[in-house]
Amino acid sequence: MKSPRVNPRRQFFRDSIGSLSTVALSSMLATELAAQTKSKSLHGTHFPAKAERVVMVFCSGALSHVDTFDFKPELIRRDGQPLPGNERLVSFQGPNGNLTAPLWKFRPRGECGKMVSDLVPNIGELADEICFLHSLTNKSNTHGPAENVLNTGFAFDGFPSMGSWISYALGSANENLPTFVAIEDPRGMPQSGPNNWANGFLPAEFQGTPFSTAKPIRFLNRPNSITPETDTASRELLTFLEREAI
Repeated sequence: MKSPRVNPRRQFFRDSIGSLSTVALSSMLATELAAQTKSKSLHGTHFPAKAERVVMVFCSGALSHVDTFDFKPELIRRDGQPLPGNERLVSFQGPNGNLTAPLWKFRPRGECGKMVSDLVPNIGELADEICFLHSLTNKSNTHGPAENVLNTGFAFDGFPSMGSWISYALGSANENLPTFVAIEDPRGMPQSGPNNWANGFLPAEFQGTPFSTAKPIRFLNRPNSITPETDTASRELLTFLEREAI
């Protein structure tokens, strides 16, 4: 009668790690397959989705559209004239002055003949590869409400941003990373602040994660107002409560 085989300790750990690796790989492949299947089943749009990732460069108070890509011949013809109509409009800077033509000349670019000013000649060379939207309008010329309208669709606070709606509708192929992030300008935030990437009334998991050069991830370090002893005691309490719950 043969004695039962006794596995050495190293062999036991080798087999265990191999089994766990197989389970983990199967889970990862299943998640990836589910994400691919979900993305292929999204036929609610007019055209098949091709983009896997999007980088949106949002420039609040950036270059004037009439000096870059929005060619307005009538504005050139009315250069130096007062605003049409009998209304005396007043802005934050005081009464409005006369109309001013673009400071740079426009010329057709690319095969499409898109009119682009000499201010951005390098971008003008790519006119055939860029989609220009000149049909957007807004009732407010104030930066804060206008930022809300652009990124949420509403002038008031409390509505989900564009990235939050996309995350809510399409989901994400990863489990441990945010669906989208917001890289802030180191000189300051937009006037409407986090509304530009906030989740609004959607669950918090759909909000954007803000990054910055000064503090890449906020609240990563212990605040100065909390002592190391208090921090350690809080962690021990959380560990105790977690064990009690399990």
